[in-house]
Parts: sequence; structure tokens; C-alpha cells
Amino acid sequence: MHTRTTAVAALAVLALTLTACSSGGDSDDDTKASTATASSNEPTSSASPTQDAAQGPLKLGTGHHWTDTDTDGSHISGTTTAISYSQPATGVDLPDEVSDFDSPVWAVLEVKVCADEDSSSVLVAQDPWALGFSDDTRLQAPGTSGSGVPKPEYPTGDGALVKAGTCLRGKITFSVGEGTRPDQVIYAPADRDPVEWAVPKA
Repeated sequence: MHTRTTAVAALAVLALTLTACSSGGDSDDDTKASTATASSNEPTSSASPTQDAAQGPLKLGTGHHWTDTDTDGSHISGTTTAISYSQPATGVDLPDEVSDFDSPVWAVLEVKVCADEDSSSVLVAQDPWALGFSDDTRLQAPGTSGSGVPKPEYPTGDGALVKAGTCLRGKITFSVGEGTRPDQVIYAPADRDPVEWAVPKA
């Protein structure tokens, strides 16, 4: 089974639970406003075209718009996009020992979150992101950061805030088992239906 749990990820989950969106929005394109990212303050107007996740897995590069009510009762909304997936990835300089697999293959997922112009700030982090495999297992984002990880990194730990009208983009580094490849990217914040993007075959 593909799983990975780190202390960093556990802390991130706690931080997101306490400070990210609360329940409230019942829109079909609701998705929790907790995601991670790394740099690029692009206006919301530059966000990718959006599609309703209820139509099935999205194509990489297609944004998913969501809306919710934050823990303080304020409006919060934005667009989450899985931009690209690379396996094997270039630019990764990590020892095999940091992987849970004997013969790891490094992969990089690039993602972006944009907060709407009328939204309160959105807290983002790596922990809602995962890779889904054809055997119905998932590999959670490991929260790997620092030297040897492709830049810009998507935020780890307590995450980062994205202000209204801006975006945050970054890369999440995964290790997968040799001979395996995910068929989906999954964004599954707490208390929200997961959003999925199809990973093309190699």
C-alpha cells in the first residue's frame, strides 16, 4: 500500500484544521481552501480554465473552483489546479534513503492555488495532495523540502497564506516504487469531496 506519514505532515494537518476553511459552502464545486504552494503572486484572472470535478477526473492544467465559509464566518473561495506531473523527474538530488521504497523513482507534481478577489486569505500546504494508483491506494504528499528538492517548493509544515486576488504555485516531490505510476492526482482537504486529475500514461 502506498502511504507515507511524517511528523511534518501531521503538524500541517493540525494547523490546517485549526486555521483553514470551516464547513459551510454546499456548492458542487466546494473544495477546502487548504493547499500548499511556493511563489508567484499572479492575479486570479491568470488562473487556469475551470471545470466541475463532478464530471470526472480533470485534465492536468484545468482548475477547480471552490467556495466556502471560513472559520470566522467570512467568505473564502478560489481555484485549485494540478498543473503538471513528471516521472521520472529531473532536478531531484535526494538520497534513496529518504524514500519508503527500495528502488525509488522520483516524481514532481506542480500545483497552484488562486484566491478570488472577494475571498479572505487562503491557507495552503502540501498535505491535502496525494497520488492515486490503479490498485485503489494513495501516496500522500511527503512534505519533503530543502536541499535537493526542485524549486519553487510548495509549502510544507504550517503552510502559507494566499491573499485575495493572488496565486501561489509550487512543486511537491514524491518518490514512487520502481515500475509503478499513478493514474490520478488527488486533492482531498478535510471535510470536502476529493478533486481528481487524470495522470497521462508515460
